[in-house]
Amino acid sequence: MPRIKLEPLGISINVSAKNRLWRSLKHAKVELAATCGGQGTCGTCALRVFDGASSLSPMQNLEQVTLKNTRKDISLYRLTCQTSVVGDGVVFYLDNKADKKLAQIFARLKNRLAPLNIYHPITGALLVQEGNLITQEILEKLLSDS
Repeated sequence: MPRIKLEPLGISINVSAKNRLWRSLKHAKVELAATCGGQGTCGTCALRVFDGASSLSPMQNLEQVTLKNTRKDISLYRLTCQTSVVGDGVVFYLDNKADKKLAQIFARLKNRLAPLNIYHPITGALLVQEGNLITQEILEKLLSDS
């Protein structure tokens, strides 16, 4: 599974190369707007690519048109609903309000003691026991697909 990094969270997560990035992010509880329902026509799921653009699927015409129509630079942005990650090393910048709130929550949790047991939302595996330290690694596991 390819691994991506989400800034300003400082979180790295595994994503499926078989799915569009939007679906993998949604699966990891990183909710991005997609007014068009992932059809690639609204541009609301666009994320800025800081590094690793060569590890993304090739940009198709629909994505180029939508980015241009929403005044996003096609050399800097990708639509997550139209993009797949095919290799490691991609760094995205999350810049909407929900992601800023998630960054604040993670900052509050990191290096603190868990108030309750924390389980992975998909696998059900125990990530940290109540009273133990919540580390960066645990936060990354919390958002991963596995």
